[in-house]
Amino acid sequence: MMKTLLSFFVAFSLFSMRSRAQVSVPSTNGYSVNISITPVAILPSSLSCTWGYNYNVSIQYSVSFIGSNFPGSLYTLQGTLGCGSSSHFFDLPNNGGSGTVNSTSNVWTSQTNCGTATVSSMSCSEVSIQIEGPGISSRTITFPASAALPVKLVDFSASATRKEVTLSWATLSEINNDHFSIERSADGINWSSLGTVNGAGNSSTRKNYQYTDRMPLVAAYYRLKQIDIDGSHEYSLVQFTRSQSASGAITVFPVPNAGQSIQFAGMTDIRNWKLSVLNNTGVQVHNAQLNSNTVQLPVLKAGTYILQLKNQVSGEVTNLRYVQL
Repeated sequence: MMKTLLSFFVAFSLFSMRSRAQVSVPSTNGYSVNISITPVAILPSSLSCTWGYNYNVSIQYSVSFIGSNFPGSLYTLQGTLGCGSSSHFFDLPNNGGSGTVNSTSNVWTSQTNCGTATVSSMSCSEVSIQIEGPGISSRTITFPASAALPVKLVDFSASATRKEVTLSWATLSEINNDHFSIERSADGINWSSLGTVNGAGNSSTRKNYQYTDRMPLVAAYYRLKQIDIDGSHEYSLVQFTRSQSASGAITVFPVPNAGQSIQFAGMTDIRNWKLSVLNNTGVQVHNAQLNSNTVQLPVLKAGTYILQLKNQVSGEVTNLRYVQL
């Protein structure tokens, strides 16, 4: 759970990130080849699998050269990924680079989990790389596959105007990212979901996202709940925002409210104002002469009320919608 509240812009990873394993193959020519293989998704041939199904695997790779005397290209660079007892062939670019490739073996499984299978549930955990190049004799190297990276989130921010709050965020990479749930809280403790934004699934490039709260609270906390395809989730850090009230407009905070204390904004000469609390049938259930911007209400039943404010000098009347939790 979140232990830190962070306002405005966040310029570092907001979701946790697991480590990546890699293997380094030295040559006799002064360079080495660093290879990282990460299985990221199961690609079933069908989503109907009563009797089993064929599948391939989506694989992220990174192949880089370090040292000196880099070759223009290796002679051979390909591999197999072990998923349980099955083996999945894939090819890699001989001149290095990074990206995503799909295996081509189209292996059969008798399992019936085609709609929910993940690299974890299919035990895709061991890689064998066949490599040959200048100064590197033909060989096969076996090592553990890298753990899939969860979503790497950056730049989560909340921008408030008088009528709405816009949430903006971006991801630098996504693995099995199904969607984001946007959550809001009036007190930073009790949260509710406002809506969802679909994720990119698997991505190694920057993706930008946005969500607009068109019925914002005067002040509120926001966070993102990132949910994987398999249902696992992570929470972002928290953003706090206060809406910009129109000049002369009277507002009340918090709404909805789990307690009895409320605060008014946008009022001058506070002692000129009288408060009446009306239930949803228009019956007055409380009234008070205001002495400060902060008011302690009596214990109210959960529901919707009208806070009616009347200026006893000017005669101005303002009705505000109020929700008691």
